[in-house]
Amino acid sequence: MSEFLNYKVNLTLRDGSKADGWIVVVDSSSITLKDATQASNPGIVLDELTFTNAELADLKVLQLPPDLVKNQNPKTSAKQNGKAQSGLTEPELLDDAIVFAKSSTPSSRETLSREKGNSNKHGNSRSNTPKQKSSKSSNGNNSTTSQPDWDQEASVSDIKQSTDFDFAASLARFDKASVFADFQKADSVKPSERLVGHNKLDNVAKTKAKKNKYENDEMVLNSNRRDNWDALGNITSAINNEYSNISSMTPSPHLVGGESVSGSKDFRFVNSASFSVVPTCSGVQLLEIERLANDSYSISPQLMDEVCASNVTSSITTNILGGSTRLGNKNNHNFPPLVLLLIGSSRCGSRAFAIGRHLTNHGVRVLAFIISADELDPELSNQYDLFVKSGGKAITSNFAALLNIINNELETPVELIIDALQGYDDHLEDIFYQEEEQQILRNVVTWCNHPSQQNKIMSLDIPSGIDGGSGTVPNPSLKLNCRWCVSMGIPISGLIHAYKNGHLHHGEDGEIIHYLVDIGIPNSVYRSKSNLRKFDKFWYTSDSCIKLGVSTY
Repeated sequence: MSEFLNYKVNLTLRDGSKADGWIVVVDSSSITLKDATQASNPGIVLDELTFTNAELADLKVLQLPPDLVKNQNPKTSAKQNGKAQSGLTEPELLDDAIVFAKSSTPSSRETLSREKGNSNKHGNSRSNTPKQKSSKSSNGNNSTTSQPDWDQEASVSDIKQSTDFDFAASLARFDKASVFADFQKADSVKPSERLVGHNKLDNVAKTKAKKNKYENDEMVLNSNRRDNWDALGNITSAINNEYSNISSMTPSPHLVGGESVSGSKDFRFVNSASFSVVPTCSGVQLLEIERLANDSYSISPQLMDEVCASNVTSSITTNILGGSTRLGNKNNHNFPPLVLLLIGSSRCGSRAFAIGRHLTNHGVRVLAFIISADELDPELSNQYDLFVKSGGKAITSNFAALLNIINNELETPVELIIDALQGYDDHLEDIFYQEEEQQILRNVVTWCNHPSQQNKIMSLDIPSGIDGGSGTVPNPSLKLNCRWCVSMGIPISGLIHAYKNGHLHHGEDGEIIHYLVDIGIPNSVYRSKSNLRKFDKFWYTSDSCIKLGVSTY
């Protein structure tokens, strides 16, 4: 509190009493007032009055020290000028927030405070308390200038006349015009080739008409081709030799042949949600289950096709094609997604046509390719007619026309390929036994196994080319590599055998994602025969499509 020396203050004590006076002595333990008066006895003036710091509650400054009062009249100015000429200068007031280092020669106020402090046996003041810096006397011949007093107008003129830095002389030495002239001489870039030159309105107008806004359905880039989906019709033609050598394309490096890479591992399907084991059945057992459902419960194959198609379509639109965010957005100016059906087997083909019809009803473009249309099964023929009437497009036997449509006539690429060539109850060699049909089949399989198409394939029951009973691959060149496999009703044991034989991969990047879909078989069917009772479980509780995992044990 030594900075309050010679201040007239009003002290408030902890007991509520007050006292006024001039501070003459202050240290870390007490404070002494001169010419003090107390609020309890305002008429009595005490020469000195001392309080301990513990008694103080508040301090209020009433008047500044006499040496800090501004000179308001000529007499005071003359008196101060006389003191300055005689070498006696008053200490200057500096901002309390600025802490000055103590000079080697103590100021008059510090000397007075120290003497009074020693006479009253109160020690040193705080070392880090701001001190008032004394001014240094100077004359015209001395280069050392005094500390400026910002309250005096004369100090401002002194700073302007200071020779510390001559701005005018420094600016005179800098010729900006000549400097920029040197830059231009060394610059060899043409103005039209500068980056800023490309953004000028004149240059933009030369290249293209300026357009500020585009509609949300207007393409910024011009389309290179025209979408001809609405103009497509059903195409039936012979093989085009232009694409007969497509089988020379490099197939995907998947394991083929009968060599097992799984060793003695045993595989099984589990429910990905509950991790419960899902039993498998043979192809004969699944045929028997579907026959019993038709004969005993009137669940016809057509009804199974509809239930299966509805559940598979729901899974496809939600998990693969973007769901309502994409398909239900009326303001979406992009073309709908494109799905390709590969039709071969009668049973799988019928369900694939039903799936395509349901997808068409949800706004998806569906294109079907039929390798052979000779002697179509009545059920397959019926589903084909319904598919075409619902807006689907079909191409028969002409694989060259299929590739031309996909690559040149449509703006949308194929996003999903549904493999219905075989199924669990047929073999490719039995379905396509003619040489021309086998050539088309090889071209289709080779094109599908290309890396650009392989991750788009969803097989029904089992990937085409794998035997549904034994899990073997009779002809490696006809094996189709899929990303998804949908088991309809109950998974078949041929899938487990294919894992054990090494034709399906487990625990790798190319691992197949399996789904089990409800096709409407009543649970009572499983209780009708003793060999079917192990399937008597409620597989489909809240979901009609269950994701399966493959585990080893």
